[in-house]
Amino acid sequence: MQVLSQWRDKAEMLTPPFPWDRPQWNDRDGPPVVLLHGLWRGWRAMQPLARALAGEGFSTLNLPYPSSRMPIATLADRIRSQVEKIAGDQPIHFITHSLGGILVRALLAEGVPWETGKIIMLAPPNRGSEIVDWSKRHPLLHTVLGPAGRALGSDGIPGSLPPLPAGTEAAVIMGNRSSVPVFKNLLGLENDGIVTTAKGRIDGLAGFSVINADHTFIQMHPETIRLSLHFLKTGEWVG
Repeated sequence: MQVLSQWRDKAEMLTPPFPWDRPQWNDRDGPPVVLLHGLWRGWRAMQPLARALAGEGFSTLNLPYPSSRMPIATLADRIRSQVEKIAGDQPIHFITHSLGGILVRALLAEGVPWETGKIIMLAPPNRGSEIVDWSKRHPLLHTVLGPAGRALGSDGIPGSLPPLPAGTEAAVIMGNRSSVPVFKNLLGLENDGIVTTAKGRIDGLAGFSVINADHTFIQMHPETIRLSLHFLKTGEWVG
């Protein structure tokens, strides 16, 4: 049954985004956690993690956004407006995947009207993505990435964002397994098939862990869930 459940979760996570997708708010009366998917993904890519959080009493806002069609600044504004709708007296936590981590950093750089809690970034290209760098030599692929994706190169927006605000409790989880041999070999160094582990590091982190996960499914990895829940509950990183 466990294997069947894992396959169900993977199929759900690979469901493409749809124009009619809407924010998924699950109010459990617990601390709110905003979930942000990555490039070309939809809210369902974060849903197994959302279920795990809800099972521990957290309220979750699983946000879809048009990652392939709009630039990072516009996406950050859209996310801000959605988060403001559920903001209250409790700090708002974030768990992000890939591009989602850059969007949270962009939000914090502009300032937010709510109290930000803990931030957990999964496989973020915090220092840019070598795959995006490589795509510049392949115009069709580079175009398909969209404006936000094209901005994730080593010389792009991630490197121009300011440090995390003082007092921010943030952690990063990177993967070191790839199911795409071509990209794994292209990157060379330890990587998850899309981002090298070294590119996930930024100053000011409370924790940094590398786990045996690939870029696509790192959100549902048991170690990701364990580390995330413990950090949200205690503020301690035990990776």
